[in-house]
Amino acid sequence: MNRKCMKTKIISALIVFVTVYSCKHAMVPIGTDTTPIPVTPPPTDSTGNSGGSGSSDSVCFQSQVLPLYQTYCSRNSGCHSGNGGGDDGDDVVLTTYFNIMKGISPGLPQASRYFTIIGHGMPPRKEPAMTQDQLNIIQKWISQGALNTVCTGGTCDTSKYTYTNAASVIFATYCNGCHGNAPGSGNVILSSYSAAINSVNINKLLFINAINYSATPAQNMPPAGKLSNCQIQQLTNWVNKGMPQ
Repeated sequence: MNRKCMKTKIISALIVFVTVYSCKHAMVPIGTDTTPIPVTPPPTDSTGNSGGSGSSDSVCFQSQVLPLYQTYCSRNSGCHSGNGGGDDGDDVVLTTYFNIMKGISPGLPQASRYFTIIGHGMPPRKEPAMTQDQLNIIQKWISQGALNTVCTGGTCDTSKYTYTNAASVIFATYCNGCHGNAPGSGNVILSSYSAAINSVNINKLLFINAINYSATPAQNMPPAGKLSNCQIQQLTNWVNKGMPQ
């Protein structure tokens, strides 16, 4: 074999090696980087929907998407929490960004199993379901690349504390997976104004202690993690000022 032919074969082999290696490298699963990406959320209206201009339109995974999966799909009953006790509870865990990304295709909502199954078997039919607005938030997050975003800047206003512009938004995001349908966990229903005031009136002190994580571990709410100081203050103001609608 002459030197020119040998050189050509070596170059060809190198090209093949680089191509194969590059392809393998590109197939590292997306979503393994769990470092939060700060974003500035847009202003919110009285219903908690984003709107206005002058701020980032990025969905905040940590405060807008993760709580929905934790509340409606991975409650303490064991369903998808990694604690066992629910359908696929040990196989499908939906409590962290890393695990949720195992069923998400960034940029492709309709190819994301952990999105398309919502409303079609998850949550179970007898359990409270996500609203269309909540589904839209998850779909938008996936379309934006399904990044591990976290909000920065002030999006929580303690001067807003009525059921309509504060409490109901918090309950829908963090609580109604357990307290949305009658009889509700612990006989507590928070998904409507009348039901919420009836439930809280039974034991206001326990409600305040629960959201401050100063009750017993089983009573602290929400189970997935403590609310922000601002959200706790909003709910405290709502209770102390007579639970206005």
